[in-house]
This record gives sequence, structure tokens and C-alpha cells, in this order.
Amino acid sequence: MTDPRLAELVEQAFDYRGYVTLRRTDGSALVGFVYDRGPSHVEVFDEAATTRIRVALADIAGIEFSGEDAARKSQDIWERRKGTLEPRDTPASGGWEQTRPVLLVTALDRELRIVARALGASAREGGVRARVAGGDFVGACVGIGGGARSAVERHEPRAVVSFGFAGGLDARLRPGDLVLSTGVQDEGGQRITAAQPLRATAAAALRGLGFFEGEIVCTTAVAATPDAKRTLAKDGALAVDMETEPVARAAGEAGLPWLALRAIVDAADSTLPPFAREAGNRGHLTHFVPAALKYAASGPRAVADLIRLARDARRAGAALEEALRRVAPALAAWGGSA
Repeated sequence: MTDPRLAELVEQAFDYRGYVTLRRTDGSALVGFVYDRGPSHVEVFDEAATTRIRVALADIAGIEFSGEDAARKSQDIWERRKGTLEPRDTPASGGWEQTRPVLLVTALDRELRIVARALGASAREGGVRARVAGGDFVGACVGIGGGARSAVERHEPRAVVSFGFAGGLDARLRPGDLVLSTGVQDEGGQRITAAQPLRATAAAALRGLGFFEGEIVCTTAVAATPDAKRTLAKDGALAVDMETEPVARAAGEAGLPWLALRAIVDAADSTLPPFAREAGNRGHLTHFVPAALKYAASGPRAVADLIRLARDARRAGAALEEALRRVAPALAAWGGSA
């Protein structure tokens, strides 16, 4: 049975938004951030935010709240300023700007789960909260075509990231390749440019992993065939998705920098199965099992298509997870200039 005193300390450490010091029964100490806990253990990011460590409750002698809870301090400052709202670019003592989160916007639950794994957190009720390398992150699953504006208003981030899957338009891109967007255009050709300083920060963190930089086209219908993708690629865009333009527009309306980090699921020369052409199906087959099974029953070629798509989706998911693990510490340290 867990010591009630220790159980209470663990809950306090989980809610605390700063580093704590775990005193072990063997006399050693571990400084880090408690990002999750279970009935018999706690999950900790070490002080460098590079290693996740599981510590058994039986090995913990005590917990000290040794790091400043900067988010709590910022909230206190905000409370004192109630009724005197200031412009978003007004400097605030106590680091308010730095403690506002980076918002990662996804359209699919599967993409949100990737955010959670990469940040060492848990997805709860369509959202993720985590602290990495001293920076706060929020993941929000908003669906396709809407919800980005309300997520920005709710979380008051300092930067916004469109995060998830995409289709390839450039013949060089294969499933699992990453695209860091320089900008996005809608179906009418209207363009929104990504924030260059923020994009440069992400690009530096991705060095060695391999990625492409270029424009994304955002559509209201899935580009399911090679012909449809060739039409969209005529202006030199690298990839297509259905989410980035609303995210970029919401960020721009709020005066916030944004970037898009996407992983390719279907290449430019591939055709998506009929059931996967409905909005939101790409890379998320588990929600469409009945339709997938019906399609598989149509013959061996259909089965091969399903196996290929599932494999490519796994490859893209793994690439996104590794990319966010690398980028998150850089975004946490990023100074916030647009």
C-alpha cells in the first residue's frame, strides 16, 4: 500500500509546472519534471528533457519542489492585471510571454496520440498538455476545416504548429518523408507565409533527420488520384492537406507566428482506396474498419492496397513522432519573435 503522504506528494508533483527533486531510498536524487504517474510509479523527464525515466513509488523517500513553477507565477501576474488587458506584444515582467504554450493543432485523434507520445504525455479529452525543456506545450485535436480559431483563443499560445499527415505532390517525396512548410495556399491560390524565424528554429532541430521545405496546398476534398495531385502541384507545391490553411489563418488573425510540420502518407503517384477518400480518412483506418473490410472483400488487390496504406501510415507516424521529439526542445527555447 502506498504511503498516503507520498501519494499526496506525487499528485502535487504531477500538478506542479516546474522541476522537482525525487529523493530515492538509496540516497540518490533525480531532478526532473513529473509528466505522468501510475498506481506504483511516476514518469519523469530528466532535467535535460532528453530522457524519460520510470521511478517506482517504493524507491521514493521524498519529493522536493525545487524548481520554480513559472506557469503559476505567470498566472499570478495575470490575476493581478485583471481589468487592465494589454496588447499581445506588450512585454510582461515575470516571463509571461515565454510561459505561454506552443499550440500543436491536429485534425485526427491518431495525430494527437503522436503528439502525446513525442512529448511524453497522455491524450485526454481531445487534448495534450506537456512541459518539455522548460517550455509548455498544448496539443488540440480540432477536426478538419474548423476549430483552429477557437483553440487559439482558448489556449492563448505564443506560436502555433499545424501537425499531422499529408499527401505528396512532388515525385521526390515518399511515405514517411517530412515537410516543413514555407507557406500554404488555398484552392483559390491565396497564400499565407510561415514565420521565417520560427521555421528556421525548427529546421535547425531537424538537421540530420531529413526533410523537405516548401509550400503546402490546402484543399476541401481529399486528393485521391495521381491526376488530382498533378493538378495541385502545378505551382510547385510539395504536399497537400486539409488542415493547414485554417490553422495559418487563425494564427495570423491572432498576430501569432505559425509553422506546419507534416509527414507524407500517400505519394504523388499513389491512388487512395475509395473509402479513404472521404474527408479525414487518410492515415486513420481504425475508424473505418467496416468500410475497410468491405473493400478488402473485393479481392487480393484491395487487400494489398490496405496493407500498403497501413504500412505507409505507420511510417509517417513514426517520422512525425521523431521529428517532434527533436523540435520540441528548440521551440521551448525559442524567443518568440515573429
